[in-house]
Amino acid sequence: MAEKKIVVKIDSKGNLNAETFGMYGTECLDELDKLLKNIARNGKTIKKQEFYEQKTTLNNKVSNKNG
Repeated sequence: MAEKKIVVKIDSKGNLNAETFGMYGTECLDELDKLLKNIARNGKTIKKQEFYEQKTTLNNKVSNKNG
């Protein structure tokens, strides 16, 4: 499993740039909202390609009918 992290950069003008890694879809926005909810409310959101990727997991089980 990939490590999940958020990198936040603040430039000299106070502009905030937050980028997520190891997260997909709405998980990115949910985690950013938790982190930044009291810090930055105004701004522009730019979604990376990973936002639009579907994350799937397979649970392949093999069973034997004879026992």
